[in-house]
Amino acid sequence: MESSLYVAAAGQRNIQKQLTVVANNIANMNSAGFRAENVDFKSLISRSPQEDVHFPTVAKLYPAMEQGALQKTDNPLDVAISGEGWFAISTEAGTAYTRDGRFQINAFGELQTLQGHPVLDAGEAPIQLNANAGMPEILQDGRILSNGRLVGNLGIFQVEPENLASRLTNAAFISSVPGVAIAAGNGLSLNQGFVENSNVNPMKELGNLITITKAFDSVSSLVDRVDQTLSRSLNELGGA
Repeated sequence: MESSLYVAAAGQRNIQKQLTVVANNIANMNSAGFRAENVDFKSLISRSPQEDVHFPTVAKLYPAMEQGALQKTDNPLDVAISGEGWFAISTEAGTAYTRDGRFQINAFGELQTLQGHPVLDAGEAPIQLNANAGMPEILQDGRILSNGRLVGNLGIFQVEPENLASRLTNAAFISSVPGVAIAAGNGLSLNQGFVENSNVNPMKELGNLITITKAFDSVSSLVDRVDQTLSRSLNELGGA
């Protein structure tokens, strides 16, 4: 009987985690480059002589890989990836990977994210431009031209979803395995003057929210029933 309470408590903790994930997804529906997260569950088994008890637990969180819609901005420092690939940026936590291609050029000519993180080229080096040469032209294969001259390249990296171990910012992840620089082509290209919107599906998240609410109600009802049964048992034993 007590194991039912433990299982229910574990279920409530997981539901709370799932609710947090859904709430974060909804809150970032309009965040450029945001990747919605999904929750993967597993069962921990506690073996006793009488029976196996399964405790639900969160195995891991992983980002949804569907591409968000591309929005035209005509800003030459906005770049969106079409296809599977990530930009690499240098952060205090190490190299991170993002789909948020809203860039800026600082006073020293360094290409950065809006948060000030250096953007990396295919060799994982910061991209240095001439701050006084006007806006660069970024080709679909990542080459960067200034006044018609090749001055650098914008790196595109392949990162396996299962290696995206933790979220650094709303749109950036740290990978447990370094990404691999890849070349454009076969459906992979860069689009200057575009931003990739969040890939959050509002209807899906609303459905998840309804499912989570029902699951929480069911678990809470189970806890109440078990608690009532234990109370009756204790009263009957106490009166025996």
